[in-house]
Amino acid sequence: MKGSVTKYTIKGSSRPRWRYRIDASKDEQGNRIQEGRGGFAKEGEASDAMRIHMDEIQARNRSVPRPKKTLGEWLQTWLDTYATDRCQPKTLERYRELAEYVLKAPDGNPSALAQVPMVELSHQQLEAALYALLKAKGKRRKHISARSVRHVAGLLNVALNKAFKLELIQVNPMLRVEPPTVEKKDARSLTPDEIRALREACRGDWTFALVELALAIATRRGELLALEWTDVDWVSATVSINKSPEQTKAGLRIKKPKNNKSRALQIPRSAIVALQFLRDQQRENRRLFAGDYQDHNLIFCQPDGTYFEPDLVSQVIIRRMRKAGIKVGSLHALRHTHASHLLSNGVSLPAVSARLGHADPNVTARIYSHVLPADDQRAADVWDGVIVGVGESLIKGPVQ
Repeated sequence: MKGSVTKYTIKGSSRPRWRYRIDASKDEQGNRIQEGRGGFAKEGEASDAMRIHMDEIQARNRSVPRPKKTLGEWLQTWLDTYATDRCQPKTLERYRELAEYVLKAPDGNPSALAQVPMVELSHQQLEAALYALLKAKGKRRKHISARSVRHVAGLLNVALNKAFKLELIQVNPMLRVEPPTVEKKDARSLTPDEIRALREACRGDWTFALVELALAIATRRGELLALEWTDVDWVSATVSINKSPEQTKAGLRIKKPKNNKSRALQIPRSAIVALQFLRDQQRENRRLFAGDYQDHNLIFCQPDGTYFEPDLVSQVIIRRMRKAGIKVGSLHALRHTHASHLLSNGVSLPAVSARLGHADPNVTARIYSHVLPADDQRAADVWDGVIVGVGESLIKGPVQ
């Protein structure tokens, strides 16, 4: 509890007066609630009165406990108040989906913690709830994945940490929780034969240009679908990545790319040719749709010029992969393919990281460490060469 003593003067009087203010508590929005008094002739009198007042506040807080807000009530408050102000719409939608695993858990299930007062929550309860979720039914799978359960744990940690900062709870019990581990899988990339088969399966329609460009510049799905023709510099053979569409329940919105960083990428001749072919196709579509064509200047769009739904594009590419004989794959695998082949062929980690738009090369290293075994051997060979010159003296011993 903090307090301060300040001097002030009353209009029409030359004699100074002293007053104190105490940060007595906070409301649910985190705003300070202050208490205090003024009119003291001396600073010491104000200080003594402030200490007595602080003791009274502490006694009052002990004797009149705050209403016990349940975890469910707090999650709803946090989502409606704090997350709404700080999160992107798609992120907020995901937070609400994750919160439902707790808010709508059936009675009797360990994950049904919505009615438990926050002050009574223990880390054992929370950990048991998370592991119980692993057996709960998922929306698309038989069970919720360990990754999704870890996301639920992250949501609970952030929400309870805010409650702790607002002094609604004495400690955040999530700090002692060990959520389920997620099995690390190496990023899936296509072999040269698979790349050849996929290109052949896509030849003749818009998917060919999309696959060609995705393989060439390794952009994220959203960045790819937000590209406009004005983002392509035909002279320098570069494309500017500066935005991304986001599909929410309220509709499609355009936002900045991940990490809020724009980047210009060099594109190969093969991608340029594919884009030129696609542009010719779009000109024909403009002619066919005439006044009904909606010109958003998009590189990848519906025949009438409107935005593609991101999930629909992913499904189409997966079908093309099946046609090419690729049983396990996704649109995102094209991004991994680009990065993996560059790294395994000696392109530097920082250069590949910048191309991918990662905030930190360490992120790139963590994802693609499995394609760098040759670098470790090369490092050993280089060091072996460095010590050749000192090897003989080490064998013969120190010079006398």
